[in-house]
This record gives sequence, structure tokens and C-alpha cells, in this order.
Amino acid sequence: MTGATSGTTRGARSGRRQADRRAETTERLLDATIECLAEDGYVATTTRRVAERAGVSQGAQQHYFPTKAALVDAAMTRLVDQLLADAATRGLDVGTERERAAALLDLIWEVHHLPVTPAVLELFNVARTEPAMAARVAEIVCSGMSEILAIATTTLPSYAAREGFAEFVQIAMATVRGTVLVAAIPGAASAHPSWPALRAHLLESLERL
Repeated sequence: MTGATSGTTRGARSGRRQADRRAETTERLLDATIECLAEDGYVATTTRRVAERAGVSQGAQQHYFPTKAALVDAAMTRLVDQLLADAATRGLDVGTERERAAALLDLIWEVHHLPVTPAVLELFNVARTEPAMAARVAEIVCSGMSEILAIATTTLPSYAAREGFAEFVQIAMATVRGTVLVAAIPGAASAHPSWPALRAHLLESLERL
């Protein structure tokens, strides 16, 4: 019995080590994919380049993610999970409800400036012309919007009770996203407002609901 128990224990430990190695390899591949998307763009992101960046063989990469599509799909899910996790951990329980509204808008702005944001925006651009990618990106965008709206509704219950609140949150997200896209263009600083000015206008719109 002792020998059987010892063998079972060794087998369990070995299984855990293998699971840990698989998880570590997957994390490295997804991190490398996100970095390639942000820095090189979708077209230049190849499975070979991702494998090299992750420090794994291409054979190992293909074992976990057989195609570029599978790799990018998993990376998209990882990206949105990171963005939403960051949003969920921000402290919004401050002062008056208007002050919480300002904090929420700051959160939306900050989420759009995280290191992973360029990769997300790159996938948005690709989705315009690739139907398969469009379907997945649309699903993720809608899911993410629902999560942000849920955070906003919980944080701002009085405002949330007003007609047009959901549309306001969508407009705020779209406004920030568009501003971030323009701001990324070298030399285009004069074509978009500063964040304090933009936030002030959004808060005024919220008050007018």
C-alpha cells in the first residue's frame, strides 16, 4: 500500500508540474502575441515571430495554438480579460456621485491608455476587412461594453436611473476611443481636446440627462 500511495503522489506531482509548464508556455505565447500585435501590427505578426519572442520552439507553439487565427483569438480574450480586470479593481467609491462619475470617466480614459491598448485597437482595425475576425471582435466588444455599463450602473445609481444613461456610457467610450486613435498620430495633438476639457464636456452631458 505504501508503494502504491507513493507512486500515486509522485504521479500527482508530475501532473501538476506538467500543468504548470503548459500554463507558463501558454502565458508566454499570449504575452508575445499581444506584444507583436501592439508593436508590429497584425500582418507582421506571424506564428514564427511569436514563438521566437516567447522563447519557445515553433513546434511547441503549434501544439498549443495550431494557427495564427487560434493564437490571435486567444490573445483577444486575454486582452479583454486584462482590461476588464484592471477596470474592476479601480477604486470608484469616492465622494459624491458626481465625483464618482468623474472617477469613472478617468477610469475609461486610463483603460484606453494601458500597454495592451494598442494591440486591441490594432484588432479593431483588422476586423474592418476580415469577416471572421469581425465576428469575434464584435462579440468581445459587446461583452466588454456590457461589463463597463454594469460597473457604471453600480457606481452611479442615481444617474443610471435617468433615461439615456446607457447611451451616455456608450458615447463616453466611443469618444475616448476616437480621441485615443487620433492622439496616436504624430503631429495631430491640435486635432483633439485635452482630457480635462473632454471630461468636463462629458460630465455636463451626464448632468443634462
